[in-house]
Amino acid sequence: KDLSARYANAKKLNFSLKQGEIVGIAGLDGSGRTELLETLFGLLTKSEGKIIVNGREVKNDSPSESIKNGFALITEERRATGIFSILDITDNTVISNIKSYRKGRLLSAKKMRRDTDWGIAAMKTKTPSRGTQIRSLSGGNQQKVILARWLLTSPSFLLLDEPTRGIDVGAKYEIYRLITKLAEEGKSVLMVSSEMPELLGLCHRILVMSGGRIAGELDASSATQEEIMTLATKFI
Repeated sequence: KDLSARYANAKKLNFSLKQGEIVGIAGLDGSGRTELLETLFGLLTKSEGKIIVNGREVKNDSPSESIKNGFALITEERRATGIFSILDITDNTVISNIKSYRKGRLLSAKKMRRDTDWGIAAMKTKTPSRGTQIRSLSGGNQQKVILARWLLTSPSFLLLDEPTRGIDVGAKYEIYRLITKLAEEGKSVLMVSSEMPELLGLCHRILVMSGGRIAGELDASSATQEEIMTLATKFI
């Protein structure tokens, strides 16, 4: 409700997101799409507005607080801000949930191996082993590791910023299947994408941003690319 970022292009944003729903965010570069997700996740400072979950206001003033409130963010720049390139699959899988592996002053290697194996199997990640460095995987398999990482935090809300950018067609289909399955399991998905066919084919509703504001909302089942582009240029 009236969500605005202090130092970024996101102004008076109002929208709802239901359980089990996939809502897309369309718009041109610089329209405020990424800023919306980062404000929700606490990476950007709110200047005003509220985030209300099941009738209760949550602050989400930092990523750690947002994780506790059931939010997970997959960033746009996978190699720059998504993966830890010099670390292996295990480290990349468990890092956002590291507190749950504490055993006294140490970490439970057995539990980390178990959760990593779960992530590889659940996401159908193609990797020689859990000890493989993540930078040696394809972009699609890196994205699957990141998805597994966040699912281990038991999120209710998945914030996806260009989740299929730089991924081959086969891997895109796998990512689409995973997103749809997560929504069917009751997760709420907010997804930024520059590919209009992707938004139209995968989402239930589409929010279109322009000039840091929400220019309109469309039903994905009946919307057209022309309608999206018209709204995307509304406040330019």
